[in-house]
Amino acid sequence: MSVDFARLKVLVVDDQILIRTLMTQALRNMGLRPEAILQAADGAAAIRTLDIRQVDLVLCDIQMDGLDGIGLLKELRCGQTANPSNLPFIFLSGHADRSNVLAAARLHADGFIVKPPKPADVEKAIELAMTKPRPEADPFRYFVVSTSSGQVQHLSQPHASTLLEHAALDEHHHAAGTLLPLEGVKPGMVLARDLTNLSGHLLLPKGTRITATQLAALRNFRDRYGVSHLSIVEPDQPGRD
Repeated sequence: MSVDFARLKVLVVDDQILIRTLMTQALRNMGLRPEAILQAADGAAAIRTLDIRQVDLVLCDIQMDGLDGIGLLKELRCGQTANPSNLPFIFLSGHADRSNVLAAARLHADGFIVKPPKPADVEKAIELAMTKPRPEADPFRYFVVSTSSGQVQHLSQPHASTLLEHAALDEHHHAAGTLLPLEGVKPGMVLARDLTNLSGHLLLPKGTRITATQLAALRNFRDRYGVSHLSIVEPDQPGRD
Protein backbone atom coordinates (compact mmCIF):
# COMPACT_ATOMS: atom_id res chain seq x y z
CA MET A 1 0.00 0.00 0.00
CA SER A 2 1.48 3.33 -1.06
CA VAL A 3 1.28 6.48 1.03
CA ASP A 4 -0.51 9.51 -0.40
CA PHE A 5 1.74 12.23 1.00
CA ALA A 6 -0.53 14.96 -0.36
CA ARG A 7 -3.23 13.88 2.10
CA LEU A 8 -1.03 13.57 5.19
CA LYS A 9 -1.14 15.94 8.17
CA VAL A 10 2.07 15.86 10.22
CA LEU A 11 3.20 17.42 13.49
CA VAL A 12 6.96 18.08 13.76
CA VAL A 13 8.19 18.46 17.36
CA ASP A 14 11.75 19.62 18.03
CA ASP A 15 13.37 22.31 20.17
CA GLN A 16 15.78 23.22 17.35
CA ILE A 17 14.28 25.49 14.72
CA LEU A 18 16.87 24.26 12.20
CA ILE A 19 15.62 20.67 12.50
CA ARG A 20 11.99 21.78 12.22
CA THR A 21 12.89 23.77 9.11
CA LEU A 22 14.76 20.84 7.53
CA MET A 23 11.89 18.46 8.30
CA THR A 24 9.31 20.87 6.94
CA GLN A 25 11.22 21.30 3.68
CA ALA A 26 11.69 17.54 3.31
CA LEU A 27 7.98 16.94 3.89
CA ARG A 28 7.01 19.59 1.36
CA ASN A 29 9.32 17.97 -1.20
CA MET A 30 7.47 14.69 -0.61
CA GLY A 31 4.21 16.35 -1.57
CA LEU A 32 2.74 17.46 1.76
CA ARG A 33 0.77 20.70 1.64
CA PRO A 34 2.35 23.56 3.66
CA GLU A 35 -0.79 23.98 5.79
CA ALA A 36 -0.69 20.26 6.64
CA ILE A 37 2.71 20.54 8.37
CA LEU A 38 2.40 21.71 11.98
CA GLN A 39 5.29 22.56 14.29
CA ALA A 40 5.86 22.53 18.05
CA ALA A 41 9.02 23.59 19.89
CA ASP A 42 8.55 21.24 22.86
CA GLY A 43 6.34 18.52 24.30
CA ALA A 44 3.97 20.89 26.09
CA ALA A 45 3.32 22.83 22.88
CA ALA A 46 2.78 19.53 21.06
CA ILE A 47 0.14 18.50 23.60
CA ARG A 48 -1.71 21.78 23.06
CA THR A 49 -1.60 21.23 19.30
CA LEU A 50 -2.81 17.63 19.56
CA ASP A 51 -5.69 18.80 21.71
CA ILE A 52 -7.07 21.03 18.97
CA ARG A 53 -5.78 19.56 15.67
CA GLN A 54 -6.08 16.08 14.20
CA VAL A 55 -2.92 14.75 12.54
CA ASP A 56 -1.89 11.52 10.83
CA LEU A 57 1.67 11.32 12.15
CA VAL A 58 4.04 12.83 14.74
CA LEU A 59 7.76 13.30 14.07
CA CYS A 60 9.39 14.09 17.41
CA ASP A 61 12.77 14.73 19.00
CA ILE A 62 13.57 12.61 22.05
CA GLN A 63 15.58 14.96 24.24
CA MET A 64 13.76 18.21 25.04
CA ASP A 65 13.44 20.25 28.21
CA GLY A 66 10.31 19.62 30.26
CA LEU A 67 8.12 17.06 28.54
CA ASP A 68 10.53 15.07 26.38
CA GLY A 69 9.73 12.89 23.39
CA ILE A 70 9.21 9.68 25.38
CA GLY A 71 6.91 11.53 27.77
CA LEU A 72 4.95 12.99 24.87
CA LEU A 73 4.49 9.55 23.31
CA LYS A 74 3.28 8.21 26.66
CA GLU A 75 0.77 11.06 26.91
CA LEU A 76 -0.51 10.19 23.46
CA ARG A 77 -0.64 6.43 24.02
CA CYS A 78 -2.45 6.91 27.35
CA GLY A 79 -5.24 8.84 25.63
CA GLN A 80 -4.32 12.23 27.07
CA THR A 81 -4.88 14.09 23.78
CA ALA A 82 -7.77 14.48 21.37
CA ASN A 83 -5.96 12.36 18.78
CA PRO A 84 -6.20 8.53 18.59
CA SER A 85 -3.94 6.86 21.14
CA ASN A 86 -2.44 4.58 18.47
CA LEU A 87 -1.40 7.47 16.22
CA PRO A 88 1.81 6.77 14.21
CA PHE A 89 4.82 8.29 16.01
CA ILE A 90 8.42 8.47 14.78
CA PHE A 91 11.39 9.70 16.82
CA LEU A 92 14.14 12.05 15.65
CA SER A 93 17.34 11.42 17.55
CA GLY A 94 21.06 12.06 17.34
CA HIS A 95 21.70 9.43 20.02
CA ALA A 96 19.11 7.12 21.53
CA ASP A 97 20.27 5.43 24.74
CA ARG A 98 19.12 1.95 25.75
CA SER A 99 16.50 3.11 28.26
CA ASN A 100 14.87 5.38 25.69
CA VAL A 101 14.88 2.66 23.05
CA LEU A 102 13.25 0.19 25.44
CA ALA A 103 10.63 2.72 26.56
CA ALA A 104 9.93 3.65 22.93
CA ALA A 105 9.41 0.00 22.06
CA ARG A 106 7.00 -0.53 24.98
CA LEU A 107 5.09 2.57 23.87
CA HIS A 108 4.92 1.23 20.30
CA ALA A 109 7.01 3.92 18.63
CA ASP A 110 7.08 3.47 14.86
CA GLY A 111 10.73 4.14 14.18
CA PHE A 112 13.80 6.34 14.60
CA ILE A 113 15.28 8.88 12.20
CA VAL A 114 18.90 9.85 12.87
CA LYS A 115 19.56 13.59 13.07
CA PRO A 116 20.34 15.53 11.01
CA PRO A 117 17.52 13.96 9.01
CA LYS A 118 18.14 12.75 5.46
CA PRO A 119 15.09 13.14 3.17
CA ALA A 120 15.36 9.54 1.95
CA ASP A 121 15.39 8.24 5.55
CA VAL A 122 12.42 10.42 6.45
CA GLU A 123 10.37 9.21 3.50
CA LYS A 124 11.19 5.55 4.17
CA ALA A 125 10.33 5.85 7.89
CA ILE A 126 7.01 7.53 7.11
CA GLU A 127 6.07 4.89 4.54
CA LEU A 128 6.80 2.11 7.04
CA ALA A 129 4.89 3.83 9.86
CA MET A 130 1.83 4.59 7.75
CA THR A 131 1.51 1.10 6.27
CA LYS A 132 2.28 -1.14 9.28
CA PRO A 133 -0.57 -2.53 11.44
CA ARG A 134 -1.51 -0.17 14.27
CA PRO A 135 -1.33 -1.28 17.93
CA GLU A 136 -4.64 -1.80 19.66
CA ALA A 137 -6.10 1.48 20.93
CA ASP A 138 -5.90 0.72 24.64
CA PRO A 139 -4.76 3.81 26.58
CA PHE A 140 -4.53 2.00 29.92
CA ARG A 141 -1.86 -0.53 28.97
CA TYR A 142 0.85 2.14 28.79
CA PHE A 143 0.50 3.69 32.25
CA VAL A 144 3.13 1.36 33.72
CA VAL A 145 5.84 2.37 31.22
CA SER A 146 8.54 4.32 33.06
CA THR A 147 9.72 7.62 31.57
CA SER A 148 12.43 10.06 32.63
CA SER A 149 10.38 13.19 32.01
CA GLY A 150 9.09 14.71 35.22
CA GLN A 151 6.29 16.38 33.29
CA VAL A 152 4.35 13.15 32.79
CA GLN A 153 3.71 12.34 36.45
CA HIS A 154 0.03 13.12 35.96
CA LEU A 155 -0.24 9.91 33.95
CA SER A 156 0.02 8.02 37.24
CA GLN A 157 -1.33 10.78 39.45
CA PRO A 158 -3.36 13.93 38.69
CA HIS A 159 -1.91 17.42 38.20
CA ALA A 160 -1.53 19.46 41.38
CA SER A 161 -4.27 21.77 40.07
CA THR A 162 -6.54 18.77 39.57
CA LEU A 163 -5.82 17.54 43.10
CA LEU A 164 -6.66 20.96 44.53
CA GLU A 165 -9.81 21.12 42.43
CA HIS A 166 -10.87 17.66 43.57
CA ALA A 167 -10.14 18.46 47.22
CA ALA A 168 -12.30 21.55 46.95
CA LEU A 169 -15.10 19.51 45.38
CA ASP A 170 -14.85 16.91 48.15
CA GLU A 171 -15.04 19.59 50.81
CA HIS A 172 -18.00 21.19 49.05
CA HIS A 173 -20.03 18.04 48.50
CA HIS A 174 -18.98 15.90 51.50
CA ALA A 175 -19.76 12.85 49.36
CA ALA A 176 -17.93 10.03 47.59
CA GLY A 177 -19.64 10.73 44.30
CA THR A 178 -22.42 9.41 42.12
CA LEU A 179 -22.15 5.90 40.65
CA LEU A 180 -22.98 6.04 36.95
CA PRO A 181 -23.03 3.28 34.31
CA LEU A 182 -20.45 3.78 31.58
CA GLU A 183 -23.22 4.72 29.16
CA GLY A 184 -24.15 7.62 31.45
CA VAL A 185 -20.62 9.00 31.79
CA LYS A 186 -19.63 11.90 29.55
CA PRO A 187 -16.15 13.18 28.62
CA GLY A 188 -14.98 15.83 31.07
CA MET A 189 -16.61 14.28 34.12
CA VAL A 190 -14.32 13.89 37.15
CA LEU A 191 -13.61 10.62 38.96
CA ALA A 192 -14.59 10.66 42.63
CA ARG A 193 -12.62 7.49 43.38
CA ASP A 194 -9.56 5.69 42.02
CA LEU A 195 -10.44 3.43 39.10
CA THR A 196 -8.84 -0.02 39.21
CA ASN A 197 -9.06 -3.08 36.98
CA LEU A 198 -9.96 -6.66 37.99
CA SER A 199 -6.51 -7.31 39.46
CA GLY A 200 -6.55 -4.10 41.47
CA HIS A 201 -4.10 -2.23 39.20
CA LEU A 202 -4.70 1.51 39.16
CA LEU A 203 -6.07 2.65 35.81
CA LEU A 204 -6.98 6.24 36.63
CA PRO A 205 -6.59 8.15 39.91
CA LYS A 206 -9.43 10.09 41.50
CA GLY A 207 -9.58 13.65 40.27
CA THR A 208 -8.98 12.61 36.66
CA ARG A 209 -11.16 14.19 34.00
CA ILE A 210 -12.39 11.35 31.81
CA THR A 211 -11.55 11.66 28.11
CA ALA A 212 -13.53 10.27 25.18
CA THR A 213 -10.66 7.87 24.38
CA GLN A 214 -10.62 6.48 27.92
CA LEU A 215 -14.39 6.01 27.88
CA ALA A 216 -14.21 4.19 24.56
CA ALA A 217 -11.55 1.81 25.92
CA LEU A 218 -13.59 1.03 29.04
CA ARG A 219 -16.72 0.41 26.99
CA ASN A 220 -15.05 -1.65 24.28
CA PHE A 221 -12.99 -3.83 26.63
CA ARG A 222 -15.31 -4.44 29.58
CA ASP A 223 -14.14 -8.03 29.97
CA ARG A 224 -10.51 -6.95 30.26
CA TYR A 225 -11.02 -4.18 32.81
CA GLY A 226 -14.17 -5.37 34.59
CA VAL A 227 -15.51 -1.83 34.75
CA SER A 228 -19.22 -1.18 34.23
CA HIS A 229 -19.74 1.90 36.44
CA LEU A 230 -17.71 4.94 37.43
CA SER A 231 -17.92 6.98 40.61
CA ILE A 232 -18.31 10.58 39.42
CA VAL A 233 -18.01 13.79 41.44
CA GLU A 234 -21.50 15.15 41.94
CA PRO A 235 -22.28 18.32 39.97
CA ASP A 236 -23.11 21.48 41.84
CA GLN A 237 -26.72 21.66 42.93
CA PRO A 238 -28.61 24.98 42.80
CA GLY A 239 -28.79 26.64 46.17
CA ARG A 240 -25.97 24.57 47.78
CA ASP A 241 -23.06 26.38 49.41
